[in-house]
Amino acid sequence: MKIKTGKSCLVSKALHISIGHSFASVLAGVFSFLGILTGETMAQSAPRVVSVSPSTGSSGVSVATKVVFTSDQAMSDAIPIMPSIPGFFTGNVEFAPDVGVGFDGQWGTDKRTLTITFSDDLKPNTTYTWKLNPSGAMLPITSATGIALPTTTGSFTTGTGGGGGGSAPQLVSSSPPDLAFNVPRNVNVVFTFDRPMKKIPNPGLAIEWQGTDLDPGKFSYTWSADGTTLTCDYAGDLPGGTLIVWQLNPGSASVFLESQEGEPLPEDEYEGMFFTATAGSECDPDGVPDTWGTYGVQKTAAYKQTSAADPTPEKQEPFVFSATVYGPSMGPTVISGSVTLPSGSVKSLTNQFANLWMCMDYNTNEAALDSAYPGGNYTLRFALTNQPERVITMNMPTSKPPAPKILNYDEAQTVNAGQDFTLRWNQFTGAGANDLISLFVHATNGAVVFRAPDLCVPRSLPVTATSIVIPANTFKSNATYNATLTFSRIGYNSTNAVPDMAGSSGIAVSTTFTIKTGTGGSVVQARFTQSRLLPNGNPEMTVTGSPQTQYTIESSKTIGQFSTWTAVGIVNTDNTGKGVFEDTRAGKVPPLFYRAVGY
Repeated sequence: MKIKTGKSCLVSKALHISIGHSFASVLAGVFSFLGILTGETMAQSAPRVVSVSPSTGSSGVSVATKVVFTSDQAMSDAIPIMPSIPGFFTGNVEFAPDVGVGFDGQWGTDKRTLTITFSDDLKPNTTYTWKLNPSGAMLPITSATGIALPTTTGSFTTGTGGGGGGSAPQLVSSSPPDLAFNVPRNVNVVFTFDRPMKKIPNPGLAIEWQGTDLDPGKFSYTWSADGTTLTCDYAGDLPGGTLIVWQLNPGSASVFLESQEGEPLPEDEYEGMFFTATAGSECDPDGVPDTWGTYGVQKTAAYKQTSAADPTPEKQEPFVFSATVYGPSMGPTVISGSVTLPSGSVKSLTNQFANLWMCMDYNTNEAALDSAYPGGNYTLRFALTNQPERVITMNMPTSKPPAPKILNYDEAQTVNAGQDFTLRWNQFTGAGANDLISLFVHATNGAVVFRAPDLCVPRSLPVTATSIVIPANTFKSNATYNATLTFSRIGYNSTNAVPDMAGSSGIAVSTTFTIKTGTGGSVVQARFTQSRLLPNGNPEMTVTGSPQTQYTIESSKTIGQFSTWTAVGIVNTDNTGKGVFEDTRAGKVPPLFYRAVGY
């Protein structure tokens, strides 16, 4: 139930819309400042953990324990020890059940000993599994010479006493689940306890709420007849696109939640968070509710077109295989998953964060990826809490779509914003009735300004189409937009095999390109290539973009369509297109997200 701070998923609708599209823009991208470091790797053997305390498999461990890892060589203490940020970042230390950000990791003076200290007692009689450098960690723990520690895991079981043990009541569940995404704004927050609680008249005094534009005074509270459930009803809708954080019995509370016997719920132990759906129309452009989960098996190919010539594969991770299960925002929770390939080999899905489980493989050689993941039947297995295991056979097509190519690319760079514009492309050869074409166009802030198909307009885009008219005044004058055209060959598609989940399999081939109006501007997409935490505590980051160009650095506490971005400074790039920015603001508190905007 602790807050967890934590790669987006190719087939997860919720993450794709809220994260993937916003990064495909002229912004430098949005990232939480995490002290990214670079360095050259020397020839040396990989480090390994030679001992851990509590030892793996031990039981009766104190709920107040620390976890101490000892490696066989000196390690880099410049890389911060941190958990994951859901949807944005996979950390380098994970615990299950989740302990969130409630721990601190410190290296000893020998740089071989790493001590994890928890801010609260662990739960009694609970088996904890730990993992160092989980799959997808973007800041892996490394040796002093830069060799990454292989993924290492172990477990221990706590004994009784302390931290909510003994006769103290416990919180057994919360709804929405911790770290849920796209939670409906009219939802009630419900806490369930392991025993009857005193029905204090104003439980809100024992609950701390946080969230942009959230008014804690708008909550009303109702106890169940047996006192085991507390329902929190918000007057009106919760703010849209907002991170809502709660904590029961915070140390600053004037009253406390306690059992009927007078035993208080442990202070500062139970906390969590969820993300509300964005405000606006209830219409879903693709016909699938944003609160639903997804599951699927996909191969994707990413191309980029920068002239009238044929598009070329993206330089980084152009060809990807992924198997993914992403649970519904209101539960149930995904607890395991695997995919069986046509060859019969089995690959396990791992929990990346919250309710997302996936396995991913990528290659710069398309033939190599196709050889490893050929056409045929793939069997996806996954389990949800209190439900039988799902076993779904999904077909991967044997033939892939052609790479989309914009036929009037030059014309798309000089669009008259006040007139209709017809975008033209090559034919999706061999397309079947169930295959799809999709087009997304984004402004520099990541907002979708045009999409097709779109059931909310409505706007269709037949698989036989080779053009589409973008209406006048869709674009602003003298602006640059980023667009993606995708041809998808579908092998499986279902919205009724699993309640509140949409499933699909197939091959998607995408081409990204720009659309410019007037001069369109000449500022290219900026990138944060390095970041670090200075000795004075300030984040500093390196930006690369257009040479001798001014970029505005903006910061926000949250990510989403309705996030509030504040200009915090400017950076001027040199003649190589590189610039350095330090956030010198006083009083800044993580999480901190940044973007660079060029005009």
